[in-house]
Formats: sequence, structure tokens, C-alpha cells
Amino acid sequence: MDKKPVMHSIEITEKGSLGLLALGDVGLRAWRAVKKEAQLKKINEEKK
Repeated sequence: MDKKPVMHSIEITEKGSLGLLALGDVGLRAWRAVKKEAQLKKINEEKK
């Protein structure tokens, strides 16, 4: 019996979640990228 990996999509928000923490390093990296992008967006909006 072949086991195929199950792929799930997760919406990552700036606030994060325990689910991301449970994913470990991969989840933290994704959350940090989203958080950084949100911060840059805020800075760009403030400049306008």
C-alpha cells in the first residue's frame, strides 16, 4: 500500500497561530515572512 503525503493549505496571518508553531521551523519561517511583508506594507502605506 503506497502512502501519499497529504497536502493541506493553511492561511497564515500576521498574528500567527499554534498550528504554525506545531509545524516547527517550517511554520515559523512562513509566519516570519508573512509578518515581515505585513510590516513593509504598513510602512509603505504610512509614507503615502
